Amino acid sequence: MEQEICRELERFYGSRFQKCIFENGEFVPHGSSDSFSAPKGLVWPDSSRIFPRTSSFDTVFGNRKRFSSSGSDSRASNILIASEQKDAVSHDFMKHGDVLISLGLDWDYPYLDKFYELKKSLGIRVISCCYDLIPILYPQYCVGHVAAGFKEYFGKLSWSSSTMLCISQQSRSDYRKLVRQIGAPEIPSVVIPLGDNVPDAKGIVGPEIQRLKEKPYILFVSTIERRKNHEVLYRAYHLLAKDGHGKNLPKLVFVGMPGWGVGDLLKDIELDPLIEGRIVQLNHVTDAELSFLYRNAKFMVYPSLYEGWGLPVGEALACGKAVVASARGSIPEVGGDLVVYVDPWNAQAWADEILRLVEHPEQLEALENAISSGYKPRVWADTAKAVMAAVDALGPAPRCSLDLLPGYDMRTLVGAPCAGAMRSLGQKGVLTFGPYWPLSPGKYDIEIDVVKIGGAAGDLSVRVCHQQGTKEIAASRLSFDRGELFDGAISLSINIKERLKDFEIVTEITEGLLVSINAIRVVELEDKAQGISSSDRQYA
Repeated sequence: MEQEICRELERFYGSRFQKCIFENGEFVPHGSSDSFSAPKGLVWPDSSRIFPRTSSFDTVFGNRKRFSSSGSDSRASNILIASEQKDAVSHDFMKHGDVLISLGLDWDYPYLDKFYELKKSLGIRVISCCYDLIPILYPQYCVGHVAAGFKEYFGKLSWSSSTMLCISQQSRSDYRKLVRQIGAPEIPSVVIPLGDNVPDAKGIVGPEIQRLKEKPYILFVSTIERRKNHEVLYRAYHLLAKDGHGKNLPKLVFVGMPGWGVGDLLKDIELDPLIEGRIVQLNHVTDAELSFLYRNAKFMVYPSLYEGWGLPVGEALACGKAVVASARGSIPEVGGDLVVYVDPWNAQAWADEILRLVEHPEQLEALENAISSGYKPRVWADTAKAVMAAVDALGPAPRCSLDLLPGYDMRTLVGAPCAGAMRSLGQKGVLTFGPYWPLSPGKYDIEIDVVKIGGAAGDLSVRVCHQQGTKEIAASRLSFDRGELFDGAISLSINIKERLKDFEIVTEITEGLLVSINAIRVVELEDKAQGISSSDRQYA
């Protein structure tokens, strides 16, 4: 999916589109689009899912590349896509207001935490993607640590993102319910249609797969895992064979490698004498082979217990093939009334439906005719256009503004975090330092909200600096008399001539002074002569 959208976005945006990788804690430009390829025989980090080598699946879970795009303002911006290549040289290429679009499965990657920093330090607008919430809704179908981490994952995305792309109305509904439940921000969410047109890929089709065409077969494209519910098909075939229909049954072809929790099922299939030779498992199929399998199948089955979309259903319909599927999750959004729906828990119902389509070819033909006249394949260009519409909806980049919560974003030597504030403990020394974020050239006002807690006299000094505190930009000092109360702000103005890599605000206090630094705001000033912000002037 990512690879297809990447190609389309690159075609639409042209020079505004860039790919990037995450390396040594930073996003840096990608070295070459030629290295944008997926490894084969992919395994999730939790070893729960292994996908066949097809364009429909590998590109989603392989490189886990990331996109970035720009808003609709006039200045040049970046479209980025990150992979795990190591062939790039770091550049300070992200600009204030750029849009970083993450369309991959980034829940287990370290740069997830980088999104929030980029949002706060550079004003980067992050657009994330929700495929499904299956580990939260159905943790029994996933490895334990995956389910445990997913609520936190979507909480982080909601705090760091500006928009959430969802691959179905079902996923959008599930996401909105979750953030309300956990108290995370409910950011705007939009549904993007996934392309399902199966390309006529050129390539060699292996002899094992070619031989399948000699006799009818039923196709199921999916990782072999518990949620995909291969078991109900095995039980349906067992029932049909037990009732004497075994010799007339088409072969049932599973395209996908075994994942988590299906060892007993595969052993049952291997040892069951009633269905011996009637269920075939294929893996590592090429694009050409997958296209061959779709176009020559008698029909397709998809009994999944829950889906965020159900791409193989759309791919089968795009090839004009009838589909028998469950109605769980988003599957009805894919096929509408062109799909035959069966209860995913009812093996006898699956057996009956399979037998009906096998023994009544005229009914199967009627389904295919309805699909031919009523189904319009979705194309990836439309998916990319939906992503672009989400980018455009963000509007022009806002002026650069950093809102720091010292208790979260900064460090201390003599104080203690108290929620978002940093409070002194009466010791002399550095109360806050950090956040070591980048800052673009321009003119800025800095406001530091301070509350004096105790009655002791003392001084609070502020230094704005960079290069690990060795280069001072501005400084100020506030002196308090004994018994004096204070609840206000310290203000400084700075003029940055070149981009800073480690912008820092240091506050120091004298012995006995009790204060709380509650918030720090860094606001870019407009150029009054031209009515534009400093960053817009720089990047126009």
